[in-house]
This record gives sequence, structure tokens and C-alpha cells, in this order.
Amino acid sequence: MKWIAPTTFSFIAIAACITLFFVSALKPTSVAAFVFFAVWLILPYVIICVALLFLLRRGAASFYWYFVAVIVSIGGIVFLADVIFWNQDAQGAIAVLMTPILQGGALALLLPIAWRLSRNK
Repeated sequence: MKWIAPTTFSFIAIAACITLFFVSALKPTSVAAFVFFAVWLILPYVIICVALLFLLRRGAASFYWYFVAVIVSIGGIVFLADVIFWNQDAQGAIAVLMTPILQGGALALLLPIAWRLSRNK
């Protein structure tokens, strides 16, 4: 079980780097726009890492919490890849801006399930 925390944090870091690559693929018109998009799209990963670190310090982090973090990270990357590369349309910019909100919604749906599964264990 000791390997799961470093593996999850590494995976989240890789997901954040891929997200930064997607931001550069959007070709923002200025540095300020790049920074805004980068910070906005990286925010869910930062929140997930802080929450996992908090749970890890309390000793309350179970396998399910890490699994939720990985699922939400994969979901964010797949959603951005779909919007930016696979199905480009006029509403793509709005969808890109909605990605952190959708990831937050996924966390809100999956965390109670993870909490329940970790309590039943």
C-alpha cells in the first residue's frame, strides 16, 4: 500500500503536464491568456493533491480515495482531448472552461461513494 500514494501523485503530475500541453495547443493570444487557462485547468489537480495530502497525514486515505483521484484525472484529460482534438466545434472554448467545474462535479459524485466503500472495509 506504500506505493499507491507516490504512484497517484506521479500520475496527477503527469496529467497536469498533459493539461499544460493542451493549453499550449489552444494557442492563446497572450501570456496572460496562457497563464489564466493554465491556472484554471490545473486547479482541480492542485485541489486533489492537497486533499490527498490532508487525508494521508490524518491516516484516513484509503485505496478508494486514490482511485477517485486517478479517475477524475483521466476524465479531465480525455474530456480536454475530445474537445480540443477529436470533436472541434464552436462551443469548444466554453467546454474547455467548464472542464474544472465538471471535474469538481465528478469529485462530488465519486467522493461519497469512496467514503462509503472505505467505511465498509
